Amino acid sequence: MSDLKVKIVSNPYSKTIEFAHWDNGWTPVDTFTEPNSKLLNKALVSGFFPFKAKDIIEQIVNEYGANNAAVSIVFEGSEDEFEELAAVCNSDSFKDSVALERGSRYLANARDILPEIIDVFKIVRPLVDESVMESAKIADELKKFYDVSSDLIPLCVLGNYSAGKSTFINALIGHELLPSGDMPVTAKVFQIKRSKQRDRASIKIVLGGEDVVLKFDTDGLQANGKLQTCALCDRIAAIANSNLEGMIAQMNETLRIVNSYRPKDDDATISDLVEIEVPFCQDDPWALSNEFVIFDTPGSNSASNEDHIRVLRGAMEGLSNGLPIYIAEYSSLDSTDNKKLYEEIKQIEAMDERFAMIIVNKADAADLPKRGFSEFDTDQIMDMAIPRNLYAQGIYFVSSVLGLGSKTSGHFVDDNYAEKYEDQVRKYSDPSERFYKTLYKYNILPEQISERAVAESAACPNLILANCGLYCVEQEIDLFAERYSAYNKCHQSEALLGRIIDVTSSEIAKAKERREEAKRNREEMLDRDKKRLIEDLEAAGTKIEDETTVRYPDAISAHVNVEQWHIAPEALSDREIVLTRENQEERHLDDQNAEAKDAQKAIGENLGKNMGEFLTNFDIGALRDAAKKFGEDVSEAQARRRKAMEMGRDADRETSDELLSEVRARFDNTQEIIESTIDKLSQEFWESEAEKGRTALYNLATNSSVLSEEKRKEVADIIIRYPSLKLAFNADAIFVKSNLDMSFRLWDVVIIQSNKLNLKKLARVFNSESDRVLEETREAIKNSHELSFKEWLNALLNKIISNIIDYNPILHAQAEIISEEISKINELTARMDTLERCTGHISQLIDWKEQE
Repeated sequence: MSDLKVKIVSNPYSKTIEFAHWDNGWTPVDTFTEPNSKLLNKALVSGFFPFKAKDIIEQIVNEYGANNAAVSIVFEGSEDEFEELAAVCNSDSFKDSVALERGSRYLANARDILPEIIDVFKIVRPLVDESVMESAKIADELKKFYDVSSDLIPLCVLGNYSAGKSTFINALIGHELLPSGDMPVTAKVFQIKRSKQRDRASIKIVLGGEDVVLKFDTDGLQANGKLQTCALCDRIAAIANSNLEGMIAQMNETLRIVNSYRPKDDDATISDLVEIEVPFCQDDPWALSNEFVIFDTPGSNSASNEDHIRVLRGAMEGLSNGLPIYIAEYSSLDSTDNKKLYEEIKQIEAMDERFAMIIVNKADAADLPKRGFSEFDTDQIMDMAIPRNLYAQGIYFVSSVLGLGSKTSGHFVDDNYAEKYEDQVRKYSDPSERFYKTLYKYNILPEQISERAVAESAACPNLILANCGLYCVEQEIDLFAERYSAYNKCHQSEALLGRIIDVTSSEIAKAKERREEAKRNREEMLDRDKKRLIEDLEAAGTKIEDETTVRYPDAISAHVNVEQWHIAPEALSDREIVLTRENQEERHLDDQNAEAKDAQKAIGENLGKNMGEFLTNFDIGALRDAAKKFGEDVSEAQARRRKAMEMGRDADRETSDELLSEVRARFDNTQEIIESTIDKLSQEFWESEAEKGRTALYNLATNSSVLSEEKRKEVADIIIRYPSLKLAFNADAIFVKSNLDMSFRLWDVVIIQSNKLNLKKLARVFNSESDRVLEETREAIKNSHELSFKEWLNALLNKIISNIIDYNPILHAQAEIISEEISKINELTARMDTLERCTGHISQLIDWKEQE
């Protein structure tokens, strides 16, 4: 390995990129060690790694390359990012100047673990639902909590008016839905979701403070008896009887009317947000690939609605992973009237500016160089105001009208659309045309992403869709939705659970304050002797709780040997031998090997025989026959050998599948045994300790000189008759039942080229997972049973104290408050325990792991 070594540590979950260089050990590249390093540029350390990989490698080579020696790049991060980096390092630009290798740590791909995190969210949901009744603050967190775990991906279309935002959205969904024109036609924020039914759509507005939902079917606007009596509603209702035919045409006209509505003094006001559900183009795979919600906003330089960012922020509240899509024309890329918009975009929590896409719309009318952009052209474009402030994922050149026409087969309602399409379509569909256009080739993207995007667009069978640039945009949006957005979702899920834990902790603190206040109120009304006795009883209860909790781990460990559930590689090897033999016999592999051996032996025997005949007669024909027979024998031997080897590989594959299946089944059984074993031991422990606690409280209360003989007997009878603690095994209440924490994680098991399992690694994973299940089971059961024990002990203690206190309505009320707050504290503590375990699971999933 070269002495020139640089480490890249990319964590897409925390959105950080760090660097270190080798100097008899790894030295961080930071403002103290290398303050002048351009690797510390904000665009590199806080950008999304796949988009910055080429720039990073280029800078590393510039700063650390010397004497034409290759720089060793050590990468620690996710597999997705490693693949992007490998594409850069293997490119012609860098293949001779860098050598890439994996570091000692890695992160799981977000798309692989997100389903498990969503499972955890589903488990936590009832816990958070219960908390909403107690805290409005938790209710606010709850909305975000649910939305983060959903598959909804917001696409936020922004930019100046007349840039073609509405036309671009129409092209995405494949319908002439939104009104369009050269004047500012969007005065509202449109929120567009795909309808689940291809023959149903709706438009929802808030008119005069009341929800108005307009429903459409394939014929158009349905009758709506709930419409208010007003000029706006009358105009909308008249659409049903107009000459506009079909769902989309009537929705378009409805939106045009809503958009242009300006209330007079006595008229009801209309909401700035218009919610739309409409079926997307059924012939376009993109439209059905993910759950998108598209936001169309008024032009950022339009005076008709200067407050659109506030409306957009409100509409996106609680959502996550928004993809900003900025629409501009080629001639306006250097526009400087959007500085405020750049900052406002960054303030919307749901949007991630690291992925911003710049769409150069109406590119069919732009004066683009026929041979593509030179390096000088690209540098000039990148130095323009909009790219300089927003460039992240790339700049895409698009003709939205051509894209829309590619999905409507050239049929338009708008004559302006139709004319533009007919004028241009031949240039995008006929490669023999003199001015044949492929707009996707003008896209300015990171090099390795550009190569992939160009190849995908070139392979698209719909030439118009590909050549107008829209197909490339759709593919990159899909990639964001399926791969990149998952990282932010995973990170946010952990952060949201943390905030909910904080709120729950605050609720516990408040409940404790209320309990202590009730105790103080009670103490003020008690006589001195009874006050001291109650203090002694409560102190005894606390001591019983504390000492029992401390003894629990040793009491369980004394009866549990972690290795009793382990599996030895030798046992796996023995079982593999048995399964291999069975699978080989089933395929008659011995016969196959024997036939292959015989065929190999026959080569020499037949050659000797035939050559003997030739040497005896010196017959040239016999020589030719000998040569032909030799070739046939060799081919036959090779064929039989290949067949035997393939049969052997099939047997090995079948053996691996069967052995892995058996190990999984054994793990499931081991998990059940661990649960039942720990539960039984735990039940015995806590139930025994409960009886010891009963005895301790009995002795303290009945030996007190504070109480009269009659009162002591009464208290004694209460303690003796109080029901015993009974713990039932309830796995659903105790465990987080999900693929996350109760499944056997085998994705790291290496299947080597021989089609056989790595048995040592399989045993190591099995044993480590068994240890994990044991620890989590022990902790989960302990927390559940400990809570039940504390509730039982506190209920008994409260019953004793209530009996000791002379009947007094105020004292009785304080006793009830204390009892209720103790129960609430225990309940919240149990809830927080589950939340913390769920958070720990998520943290473990997105945390660094060591390479094997």
